Amino acid sequence: MKTCRIPLAAGVCGALMAAIFLTPLPRAIRDPAPHAPVSVLDRDGRLLYEARQPDYGSENPLPLSAIPATIIEGLIAIEDRTFRRHHGISARGILRAAIQNAQEGHVVSGGSTITQQLVRIRLHPARRTVLWKLREMRLALKLDATLSKDDILKQYLNSAYFGHQAYGLRSASQIYFKKEPAELSLAESALLIGLLQSPAALDPFRNLPQTQSRRNRVLAAMEAGHVITAAEAEAARGEPVRLADGRVEITAPHFVFWVLSQMGDSPKPGAAIRTTLDIDLQHAAERIVARRLTDLKEKNATSAAVVVLDAAQGDVLAMVGSADYFDASRDGAVNVALSPRQPGSALKPFTYALALAQEDTAATTVADTEIRLLTEEGNPYTPRNYDYDLHGLVRYREALANSYNIPAVKVLERVGVPQLLDFLLRAGITTLTRDPAHYGLALALGSGEVTLLELARAYGVFARGGRTLGTRALLSAPVAEGEQILDERVAWIISDILSDASARLPEFGENTPLSLPPHRIAAKTGTTRNARDNWVIGFTPDRIVGVWVGNADNSPMKGTSGITGAGPIFHDVMEAALRWLPPAQFPRPAGIATVGICRLSGKLPTPSCPHTIREVFIAGTEPSEPDDMHLSVKVDSRNGLLAGDSCPAASVQEQVFTVFPGEVRAWARERGYREPPAAFSPLCGDDDTLGIKGESAPLRITRPREGDSFLLDSLVPDADEEITLEARADDGVSEAEWFVDGEHIGTGRAPDYRVRWRPVPGKHRIETRAGGESDGVDVEVME
Repeated sequence: MKTCRIPLAAGVCGALMAAIFLTPLPRAIRDPAPHAPVSVLDRDGRLLYEARQPDYGSENPLPLSAIPATIIEGLIAIEDRTFRRHHGISARGILRAAIQNAQEGHVVSGGSTITQQLVRIRLHPARRTVLWKLREMRLALKLDATLSKDDILKQYLNSAYFGHQAYGLRSASQIYFKKEPAELSLAESALLIGLLQSPAALDPFRNLPQTQSRRNRVLAAMEAGHVITAAEAEAARGEPVRLADGRVEITAPHFVFWVLSQMGDSPKPGAAIRTTLDIDLQHAAERIVARRLTDLKEKNATSAAVVVLDAAQGDVLAMVGSADYFDASRDGAVNVALSPRQPGSALKPFTYALALAQEDTAATTVADTEIRLLTEEGNPYTPRNYDYDLHGLVRYREALANSYNIPAVKVLERVGVPQLLDFLLRAGITTLTRDPAHYGLALALGSGEVTLLELARAYGVFARGGRTLGTRALLSAPVAEGEQILDERVAWIISDILSDASARLPEFGENTPLSLPPHRIAAKTGTTRNARDNWVIGFTPDRIVGVWVGNADNSPMKGTSGITGAGPIFHDVMEAALRWLPPAQFPRPAGIATVGICRLSGKLPTPSCPHTIREVFIAGTEPSEPDDMHLSVKVDSRNGLLAGDSCPAASVQEQVFTVFPGEVRAWARERGYREPPAAFSPLCGDDDTLGIKGESAPLRITRPREGDSFLLDSLVPDADEEITLEARADDGVSEAEWFVDGEHIGTGRAPDYRVRWRPVPGKHRIETRAGGESDGVDVEVME
């Protein structure tokens, strides 16, 4: 700075110099806050995302030696030609700006040097008044006297804002061109330099022509300043602009944004967040989802979600929230892993676990025969099994392994809806907040809504021997010990059933996606009644995998189930999750007994039982009663009636009959099971009965009942949409005629006079007539 020669001026100059050099620089200039992003990392420290906020963004500083000389000289040529000669401010620049502003009638130029701009970057003035301008000039003089020109250039180019939350040249180069600064062409370098004048107005993604115009002005200034030749400038002006997509690179976006939303305002600029995610497993899951959804395209299944949990610590190892986060046409940004959806049969294991906790066993039997219940809307609903068939008397192991619907409803009726809701809440499901009456027995079939993440977490109760699983997404978070909410022996038996490939053979067949030898996988499928959701939740002692398949717009799929829709994705993801883990068995706890039972009744075998199997029990709950369903009876071979003591030995045969409980007998007769005769053979002179046949009664309709209503299911084939009509009559009545609204629909024969009627919507009068007697009921059929 030149010395002051006039005494008065020297005094003023001295005071000015003292103000400049004795006053310290503000802390914001001496020690500026970083504009560094929050780095979200996977469990091994690999970058998932740089999170940039409005007041800070991406700042990746470079040493001056790594900044191309072309960019440095281009910046000086367009922004501050006398940078290397002035002392922080330029009187010529200020005068030129004043003339330009006067000519235009408003502020078009501030005449600021690069040093002044650096002061402005550091202090972020709310308003640029005259007083602020004077302060800016004073601080620029101080800064110029404190730092070298090279340091000022380095700080400026590392902190200047280029738009799109890019602070500094390196971040701008990455965002706009996906390149390092040293890789930029002359045209690309000039474009970035030009953005500094007004990043918003010159945004190349929105206003490319204006951006190109500014770039050409930078090239002209570089040519005029002899930074480049005329030929180089001309070639750069003709180079087409090839921008990157402007999108910040991100891995596992649904997971990353979920983690950040949990942290609120706690991450500071420059923070590194180490998460539990395994980036390799995440990429594998994403590829699997993309590939398998291609196979499901014809089924109108367009999206999927996946979560993978560490069964021991609850670490979220992978999270796929949709098929494509960036597909706005299908609401790809919606994280279905965290969105409540109906789980279908995936809730059934919890119902059976409660039953086992109340001293039922895997051999306890339940009738898979027709039942009616009310939906959430209060409409009558007759649940059907997935195969539209009834299976008579089934053991809990069969019912759960094959996901039969009707038995699950009856088991829930036994254990209680309030108890199931409480159990699910304790297991970690927080979305079932309505009162028990709202859900009713349909809760056994998934009438409520749960999230994939919470349902996978709840299955941890079975994988962890009855202890709850707490999920965590940050490695720094403590590992939850969990609460013992279920007997470990019950948890083991449920896991044993869900991993029993032979038990699920009748419904699923062999070689299902739920099997992954040599690993033992416990898994449960789920399909909503309206075919809008497919699920598979499965686990080993080490990993829990949850999969959902469906559509973001909630439209139904076509011909898919949990096994065919979500199943293949589950298989491949579980395979990837177990790739480096040795096969593991569910550790069998003490207090488990293995007992042979009669397959049909679940009781102890007798010589009459034709099929026996081995079953596991909690010690003390083993069956103590012998099988009473297979009855060995002596009959008169001449007429098939009971043979009394008076029958000649040559006419007596011993036959085994199957005697089902009352609610299963009609099903058994349909399936060809023979009931033992009810009367003794008159050829033998005896007159007694076994008391098996029901009491005689006048003609009356036993099914349906007066006032019954039926809801037609649009997803059930028309051929299967039938109502069974039954009656009872006095002995000697061999046939009964059936009428609906006066129209004859068929003839039923003893003993139950059964016919089937294909219903149509409306109110109907059903009648039966036989031997001069008649009976009728009124029913309603709804769509």
